[in-house]
Amino acid sequence: MTIKMAEADLSSVIDGAGPIAGLFVLLLAGAVVVIWKSMNRQIKRIDPSLPMGRDDREQAADRRYTDQAVKHGEDDAAAAEQGEDDAASAG
Repeated sequence: MTIKMAEADLSSVIDGAGPIAGLFVLLLAGAVVVIWKSMNRQIKRIDPSLPMGRDDREQAADRRYTDQAVKHGEDDAAAAEQGEDDAASAG
């Protein structure tokens, strides 16, 4: 008897929560949209001519070192390939 009453109570709670849960989800979705638009507006207001910060300088240095390493690797590969061609023609 108590199990049937508990199931009935649970059923009424779940049935009654549907519209409230749906409204809650819609409100959360609306809040995300408002925050998204606000952030986009703030990002557009950033002045691109601002001086570089510490992180920007570090990223620029990393890019420069990476480019140098790639160029050095290409030069080494070209030199090794040239050496193989010379060894093949001599042998």
